Amino acid sequence: MPNCDFYATPEDHAGLLAWLFAEGTCEVYELASRFEQPLRRFVSPDEVLALFEERYPNGEKVRSAHLQLYVLGAGPPFVPSRIALNPKLCDGATFRYGADGWGLVQLYLETVGRGELRNSHTNHFSQKRAQGWEPVRLDAGSAVDTWDFKRITAFSSRLNRQIRKRAVGRIGGRVALPGALRRWEAGVPLPYEAGHMSLQDIIKNSS
Repeated sequence: MPNCDFYATPEDHAGLLAWLFAEGTCEVYELASRFEQPLRRFVSPDEVLALFEERYPNGEKVRSAHLQLYVLGAGPPFVPSRIALNPKLCDGATFRYGADGWGLVQLYLETVGRGELRNSHTNHFSQKRAQGWEPVRLDAGSAVDTWDFKRITAFSSRLNRQIRKRAVGRIGGRVALPGALRRWEAGVPLPYEAGHMSLQDIIKNSS
């Protein structure tokens, strides 16, 4: 499966991002730019982790880092897409940029906010699914057949193996990394839709 749901904190993300940038087979972009700003490309773990120190316009701290990974050699050259905005709904802004493409790999990272730690996430289109959506998503950029999904899947498999390798426990289908487990022990909820599980459930399923 191309997706992996996992619980992790910024300290866990730091180790995973260090591996990602050292591996060097992808470029790392934000999913969407700030209003009327260029789309950011990140070249180090610290640049990504700094996102969690930013704040939304309402003053609330950012709790999610939504990244898009472009696997080198797996598709057409990456070009951000310009997205028109309704200035009446966006504080006067008229555009932003987004990272779109059938072969991009999602890496959504979470931290604790509003009293809980939501799950982080990886995923990407399979070739079959992308082909099914292609007639509908006319705004998705280059054609599906210009992407090398074998290369994309090989990369995402390495990424997901790294995540699972670092795990120390499991809640249902989601693995928990060390920092997340420590937050659980400190009383921070790790929500799981299939039902509530105890700390012992995590530990005994950690193999």
